[in-house]
Order: sequence, then C-alpha cells, then structure tokens
Amino acid sequence: MTPFKNQLQVDIHDVDFNGIAKTSALMRYIQSAAQLQLAENGKSYDNLKNEHRAFILSKIKMEFTDALRAYEPITVTTFPCDSKGYSFLRCYTIEKFDETVGRAVSVWALVDTDTHSLIRVNDFDLGLTTYSPLDLSIDRMVMPSIMETVGHYTVEYGIIDQNRHMNNTAYPDMYSNFLPLDGKRIESITISFKNEAPAKDKLTVERAIVDDTYYFRTIRTDGKINTEAEIRLTDVK
Repeated sequence: MTPFKNQLQVDIHDVDFNGIAKTSALMRYIQSAAQLQLAENGKSYDNLKNEHRAFILSKIKMEFTDALRAYEPITVTTFPCDSKGYSFLRCYTIEKFDETVGRAVSVWALVDTDTHSLIRVNDFDLGLTTYSPLDLSIDRMVMPSIMETVGHYTVEYGIIDQNRHMNNTAYPDMYSNFLPLDGKRIESITISFKNEAPAKDKLTVERAIVDDTYYFRTIRTDGKINTEAEIRLTDVK
C-alpha cells in the first residue's frame, strides 16, 4: 500500500486579501486527505464513533516554501508514520506542478469516548501501512516568560465541529487576526493543543514577539490553557 494522494484545486473562497490560500485552508486540505484515506479503509469518523473511538489532534507543525493561489492544481499526499506509546504520527506533503511546497507532521491521540482514556498504538489496528516520518522536527515549544493580552476570540457557530468544540483547522485564522499579514504569509506554524475550546467560550489571546517569531497562547474562561503556537512569517512573492 502506497501513501494516499488527493488531487484538487485551491478554492477561490480559501484565498485571503493577499491573493493566496489561507493557512487554515491548507490545514483543511491535508486533514481531508487523511480522512479520505481512513474512510476508504473502514476508519471514517462515523465508524470510529460507532466503536467509541475518536482521534484528537495533539500537535501539528506545517512549513510552506511557496504560496498557493486560487485554482492552482495541487496534490496532497498523506501517510501514517511509525508510532509508539499513545502518539499516532501522520505526515503530509503538498505539491504544486510536481514541486513540494508544503510539508507537515502531526501527532494524534486516540481516545475511548466512553472512559475518556487514551488508547495505545499497539492496542489499535489502524489497518494501514506506516512509513518513516518526514524530516520535520516537532519538538516541544519553549514559550516566552512574558506575554501580552492582545484580544479575545469567541467560539461561535462558523468554527464549531460535530463535537461542539472549535475545529482545529480554525486556529490559524484566529492567530492571523493578530498578525501583520499585509504582504506577508505564514511560512511555518506549530500548534500545541492543550484543552478543547467549547462552543460559546471566549478565549483570551496572548502574544509575544521574539526576534522574527510570534508566540501565541489562548486561555479559556475557566483559566485552562487552550493552545500554544509558534509562527514565522515571510514575504508574499
């Protein structure tokens, strides 16, 4: 079995004011490819739900060497990686005109939705061939000691998924509200998901800028950390 490939075009509705695809859209494209692969092999969202199982994104890192524009044809490739413990690794690439312009690695946890306990990799048959991960580090982030509150973000209808939480692909858009993106794009982004953001919650957004790196922390109204993120920008060419 070879890595799964999905061919598509950049949707015009996924393009921002710079004329390039939003990072949130690229995140949806790669995760949709993974969902298609799982569905083809009997592990769709609904099938897992019937088995009282659910994959929850723990961490993701994405890097992009070029921007993508409306209607450009792209190929998304994804594959599960050799994993151990409670961490299910999955990698992705995005190609434009046979050139790799995006890479990503993600870490997922598999949860028993009845007991809320984690399931070990060795105790779950994914039914797919695994491969060595991409050479893309997803090490633990070291957050700045001082961060400034820059705003708030309410978890409303348009960003809520079937679990009634903020969908993980909506987070890059949230951070982008607090980034100077005129003429800029996200070159790399790492997000660590700590606690889900429930519907109607109002997140506090904290930010720090160290050299050319933007750090974000979002905090729920109950005081729990929702996410932490590290983002680097580059010029749109």
